[in-house]
Amino acid sequence: MEWITLKECQKLTGKSESTLRKLARTLKESKSKDIRFELLKTGHSKILFKLSFVNSQLLTNQQVKTSQLKNDNSSDKIISILERELNEKNKQIEALTERIKESNLLTAQLQESIKLIEAPKKKRWWQRGN
Repeated sequence: MEWITLKECQKLTGKSESTLRKLARTLKESKSKDIRFELLKTGHSKILFKLSFVNSQLLTNQQVKTSQLKNDNSSDKIISILERELNEKNKQIEALTERIKESNLLTAQLQESIKLIEAPKKKRWWQRGN
């Protein structure tokens, strides 16, 4: 059996949290097997609804179709957003790679010019001529 939390049920059905809490209290009083309360370490209870109960009692056919459609559309939107972000990151990486290449080239040129500018070596006493 699959169980869903209060928040998931709220997203799925579009009903308010207070409405679902009232329903949970009613189901608890009637000792229904469609609801379960899990005690958390904090002392609070986590409300879980049986998915089959939510599908049969809380959702109409139109809501099921609409929620499935929303999930499909939202995943398409997420994928397109992620693709755009990935393309942007690839462009940034290319630009940074080009800057690093330029930096390395400039560093090499600077090192060469420093070698040419080095001070002439001192002549030792035996190398000195008249």
